[in-house]
Amino acid sequence: MTQDTLRFGFGRNWAEFVDKHLSDKVIEASMAHLRQVLKRDTLNGLRILDIGCGSGVHSLAMMRLGADEVVAFDYDADSVVTAERVRAWAGINTGWRIEQGSVLDQAYLERLGTFDLVYSWGVLHHTGDMWRAVKLAATRVAPGGEFYIALYSADTYVDPSPEEWMRIKKAYNAASPMRKKLMELHHQLVHIVLPQLKAGRSVLQAIRDYGSRGMSIWTDTKDWLGGWPMEFARLAETRDRVAKDAGLEMVHVLNGEGCTEYVFADPTKNAHWAGVNARRQLIGLSGPYLHSGGYGFMAKLPELADRSDDGAHPKRSTLMLYEDGKPLGLAHAIHDVIRNRGQGRFSHWQDWLVFSASDNTDPNLNGHTYTYCVDY
Repeated sequence: MTQDTLRFGFGRNWAEFVDKHLSDKVIEASMAHLRQVLKRDTLNGLRILDIGCGSGVHSLAMMRLGADEVVAFDYDADSVVTAERVRAWAGINTGWRIEQGSVLDQAYLERLGTFDLVYSWGVLHHTGDMWRAVKLAATRVAPGGEFYIALYSADTYVDPSPEEWMRIKKAYNAASPMRKKLMELHHQLVHIVLPQLKAGRSVLQAIRDYGSRGMSIWTDTKDWLGGWPMEFARLAETRDRVAKDAGLEMVHVLNGEGCTEYVFADPTKNAHWAGVNARRQLIGLSGPYLHSGGYGFMAKLPELADRSDDGAHPKRSTLMLYEDGKPLGLAHAIHDVIRNRGQGRFSHWQDWLVFSASDNTDPNLNGHTYTYCVDY
């Protein structure tokens, strides 16, 4: 089968999600996530481009946060129809435009103009030409604007590896409807149910609370298994490419279980992110660091235990570790992966900061300086 033959019908999946799950609670979850990542209470006065708008849920969240205008487009015609349904459900008649288009169509993008915020969550890695899509999307950022993208993380997917997930996705898209359902159930058992049980947490509660951006567990499972074409991105490469191609600095990053979320801006031209950076107090991390095996080292931070990750709060910590003044970004990593893979992964766990150097050297000897920000 060709790549186009296997292409997943994201729009049909989003239509099913809207039919079954659309509610004000879903929109509020998306609004809360946007506030968290963008570190803004409102989007008042902003003109926003939503690339690959999918269901339209995030566009609606932006409108409710006060955006002056949202221009949303998607390659998938079914997604466009679904987003239009969501707009009608919300009763919004002005300020929100929805179109069909491709981020790889440079002429189309240029006709749209530039925007204060260019947003694309979990889309650009499905275009078949990810880095070109990232580069073209960044051209739509107005001077002093912000670029918010989420890409599948090659740093997170260790076992199974990115290569194995590519094989699984091809198999899913070529499977019969019954085989697809079995693969969905197997995925949820292995990657959701068993980890919850192993950690002593409630599976039912995890399902109820699933999806900080307003996703449902079933929609996300099908989206993940079916998402094709696709590519993976490493944090360091993404940071460096956007800096080189667009002249934008990585001002915020959240390393999640699937996608890593990035916000890029030029703090010399963006007062909001200049202010955020000014409030980020960097505290020196002092050695000697305790070797925990492989590439892993540990520093004790008992004074931050009530803000760290633990079994009941696996993603609570907002601590960011810096190496030579640059955020490493690979937070909440599994400790075995820190020890075995390193490359700047870290975990703020209970009384400890477990970490690795970006170049897998011994932080006691490598000459790098390590600092941390408690509330990144």
